[in-house]
Amino acid sequence: MANIFETARAERRANKFSRGLDSAAGLAQTLSGPGPFTIFVPTDAAFDQLSDDQQANLLDDPGKLTKLLQYHIVPGLYTAEDMLDHIFLKTLEGQRLRVWADIYETPLGEEEITTGSDAYGYIVQDTVTTAMQESIKINGAHVLLADVSADNGVMHIIDKVLVPQFMML
Repeated sequence: MANIFETARAERRANKFSRGLDSAAGLAQTLSGPGPFTIFVPTDAAFDQLSDDQQANLLDDPGKLTKLLQYHIVPGLYTAEDMLDHIFLKTLEGQRLRVWADIYETPLGEEEITTGSDAYGYIVQDTVTTAMQESIKINGAHVLLADVSADNGVMHIIDKVLVPQFMML
């Protein structure tokens, strides 16, 4: 298995995030270390939601880029299930991310299935797992794919770039 840095680089939907990690001072080395780390990786489509000026502003300011990327990294191992037990996660950048899961507002279906049957166990486990992962939000960003394992942590793919408070892009 690969470390969390290599795992993030291998994610095809997150090339812009990976390029940022390559250019940010020390982050590649940090994420290649022992960890554990939890990283929230925005897709390229998430970066495309930023204006061209905002993207250029990040690329032109290595300090700002590093701070933004550190805001996507949390020391420790937090799976989707673990995140249901937390309200905030402290990032490498120093600020906290807000974790929200609206699992209780997600309809799980109304089909009648015999309790105790194999079909019941499979449907409940699969439906609850999928609904739980789809219901998790990090600072308003939806988790698109949860719990991508690596040797030194776990990666979650999200649909929005997380911007620290008071940072002007």
